[in-house]
Amino acid sequence: MEKTYLLVGGDRRQFWLSRFLVPRGPVYTLGVPGLEDNVPDRPADVLILPTPCFSRSGRLHGLGEGLDPVSLSGLYDEHTRIYGGAVPEHPETRLPGCVFVTDLLRDPGVKAANGRLTAEAALELTEERLESSVFGMPCLVLGYGCVGKPLASLLMAMHAEVTVAARRAEARAEAAQSGCRVCAFQGLPERPRVVFNTVPAAALSSGALDALGQDCLWVELASAPGGLPAGYAPAFSVMGANSLPGRRLPRSAASVLLEGILRCEVKA
Repeated sequence: MEKTYLLVGGDRRQFWLSRFLVPRGPVYTLGVPGLEDNVPDRPADVLILPTPCFSRSGRLHGLGEGLDPVSLSGLYDEHTRIYGGAVPEHPETRLPGCVFVTDLLRDPGVKAANGRLTAEAALELTEERLESSVFGMPCLVLGYGCVGKPLASLLMAMHAEVTVAARRAEARAEAAQSGCRVCAFQGLPERPRVVFNTVPAAALSSGALDALGQDCLWVELASAPGGLPAGYAPAFSVMGANSLPGRRLPRSAASVLLEGILRCEVKA
């Protein structure tokens, strides 16, 4: 029996995801950019929320101020499987009666694929901002996880001068094996042209930040609060680069989410 899918709010990822789901069953949408509202007359089998799901005001991310979760009343029940990104710890407080809720951003496959997309988009965005290739450019990558690792690899492929700063010795050893220069968060290279931060915390001292110089571009890839201390006024330029898969590569990002959903559906 075909399942019914309802996609709510979000960005262009939801648009593409709705297209990808058409062969699998009836697809309905509510508040999805670029699509008309069309809701089922009974609770959907699968409800797909935005990535991330909720704004600070508690509304579902989407066009304008987003959607009030109350607007979903009657469109899901205790049997509906619900998917979204950055799902709150207690989703039932915002979606009363929900039971089967999956945070796609916790899926290892989604995390790894999103890291690769983030790295690709970050490199493209940086070259646009600098109006220059990173070829031969001294670049510092802070962190060597799901974003830092593919980003360092891409930069190496572009023949940039790549240094990876990581807290764990194992991560530094792995980065060194890939050909990168490595260091801890102390002893940074002098005057990198670009710093790509993937660490969601202030890992560098104010002195180390001041030493980066005015010509440096700080590319903030980490989630809040990011890598700069609260109240710090940098002399260098800062480029916010959060949520790049959805902003820059929504079709590919939607494909990643679909794969995560299908993996979960097989296990259900």
